[in-house]
Amino acid sequence: MAKKGKSSYMKMQQGAQRSSNVRTKQEKVPQGGKQNAGQQYKSKTQRRGVGLLEKLSFYPEYRRDGGVTQPLEEGTGRFRYFWSVARRRNGSILLANLMFILFVLPLVAVAVTVLVGGVENIAYFLQKMSAPYLMTNVGFGISESAYTHADVSKYIADVYYITFACAGAGALIMSIGLSGMMPLCMNFILGDTFLSKKDNYGNDVPRAIKEFFLGVKKYWWQFLIVGAMMLALVAGIGNVFVYFVSSFKLGLAGVGHWFMIIFAGIIALFSLMFLLHLMPIIVLYDMPFKNKMKNAAVFAVQMFVQNLAIIAVFTAPFLLLALTNTIVSAIVLAVLLVYGSKYYCLTMCNYEQYISEKIIMPIYNAKYNPVKKKNKRTK
Repeated sequence: MAKKGKSSYMKMQQGAQRSSNVRTKQEKVPQGGKQNAGQQYKSKTQRRGVGLLEKLSFYPEYRRDGGVTQPLEEGTGRFRYFWSVARRRNGSILLANLMFILFVLPLVAVAVTVLVGGVENIAYFLQKMSAPYLMTNVGFGISESAYTHADVSKYIADVYYITFACAGAGALIMSIGLSGMMPLCMNFILGDTFLSKKDNYGNDVPRAIKEFFLGVKKYWWQFLIVGAMMLALVAGIGNVFVYFVSSFKLGLAGVGHWFMIIFAGIIALFSLMFLLHLMPIIVLYDMPFKNKMKNAAVFAVQMFVQNLAIIAVFTAPFLLLALTNTIVSAIVLAVLLVYGSKYYCLTMCNYEQYISEKIIMPIYNAKYNPVKKKNKRTK
């Protein structure tokens, strides 16, 4: 009986290693010999199925209680679990969000300035222009104006350059706030322990604000690196798009401009997918930062379709913010301030923990088989 149990466990372990195909050992080849055709085909097929997953670093999920997060109960899907956590922890997350908003104020200031002032009006103000330029020398309005269409297009582009640069700096500051929000949301997704106090009914209530600043204290430097990436993405890639649009409107866009904008778009898309994984990975695993970056890069490429769908949902509110009138934009901005950090952070944490449950932890357990106590997650 003991032999049978041991044999079953070894088969499960080998099956997990084969299913992941991560660092799978090649079949032994006699010294001085070569692989036969069947062995070569099997080896190539395994590598083709694995893709970049063989490059992953495997570490256990970080939990304060030292336990192991169990898979969701049968019949409880990821969407259902997400909404369950969002409802149960709504008050605690919104309370922490009040602290997060303090780090978002520079970004809010940039958005409000552009929405209320208007880009063209800001350009006129900076150049001390008192009237629109479109009526130049046609007998209407300011027919004696010396400004041409090309001049004013350049002035408007300059305002966008400044706007994206300021937004990038605001994203850098916001990243410090993310170092507080992300670990709090990950704790709730994992069902991990947290600092709490008793309410009037004897229930444990998370001390959300204290948890927020504990996260800032522990992860601030890693999220500052994330913020530097955001700064480069918003200020750098954003201004490349401004330069292209400005050149295109003036009829100056050539082949080089098109190659530049396509290359910038690819970099922007990969960067967003990379950050989508890096931020939750930072708080989900206790491993060297370079390994966190490597895993995030692997999942950015390997999970392309899923990443693209999430990025599309994440960017939709910002498109509404940019393309709608002032009243609608103000409503969207208010909703993002109140609920944005909650749903964005919970979504990223839920997505990354799902990947951990399906890919990272089965292989880690098969390779190292750590003995830890179990913790059940409630719906």
